[in-house]
Amino acid sequence: MFREYRFRFADVCPDDKMLEAALQITDEEAYQDLLPVIRGVLGRLQENPGIVGGYTICPCNGVDVKNGRNVAEFIQNVKNGLIYCGQTKLEAGKRIASYMKEASALAVFVCTAGSLFTDLANEYLKQGDLPEAFIADAIGSVTVENAMDRIQQALETEMNLQEMKISNRYSPGYCEWHVSGQQALFSLIDDNHTGVTLTASCLMQPIKSVSGIIGIGVDMQRRPYGCSICHSSTCVYRRIKHK
Repeated sequence: MFREYRFRFADVCPDDKMLEAALQITDEEAYQDLLPVIRGVLGRLQENPGIVGGYTICPCNGVDVKNGRNVAEFIQNVKNGLIYCGQTKLEAGKRIASYMKEASALAVFVCTAGSLFTDLANEYLKQGDLPEAFIADAIGSVTVENAMDRIQQALETEMNLQEMKISNRYSPGYCEWHVSGQQALFSLIDDNHTGVTLTASCLMQPIKSVSGIIGIGVDMQRRPYGCSICHSSTCVYRRIKHK
């Protein structure tokens, strides 16, 4: 069963601190100068009925994180560390798979902020309003993460009542879990009304969407996020951190 949550934009929209970080503005005066533009974009996003997400809980039948006997085998296992959910195998990579060792179940999630952010950004681009387009896109990215934070908090509260713990959330496309893993992931999600679909290249539509897994178990651990767990040279978060 898919546990669904819907949100008003006012409940999950980013605050000023979040927007400063998302827009990579480190100068407070520069942010204040941009504030009228930001407020104008925010005003056009208030009526957004498309912020919805949730999760399906699936049994976790174990993981395969063999280390290999040599460098070639180690590299292969990094790419193909497996998490077993019934008859489905998630090739999440050795590191993420190792984080699921204590999991007896997985919350397989999907959440979207809807198409309004991308539609609005494209409208601004056609008009030549580049700052507004960039701001609308950034607001969408933070909004969907805020909504997923709320869903994860609800899951944690529910699991605590059952004396269970949860892990961080991990998604295809990050930390050596190839984006093609979306196909296996979506096969585990029960019928839902988020409207999120996959393209032929396994990208989600609407674009401002997230999906992935959260481990559930008696001895599950929450681990700090950081570039130390990921070796991707193309990750946007790594580039921001080291800029």
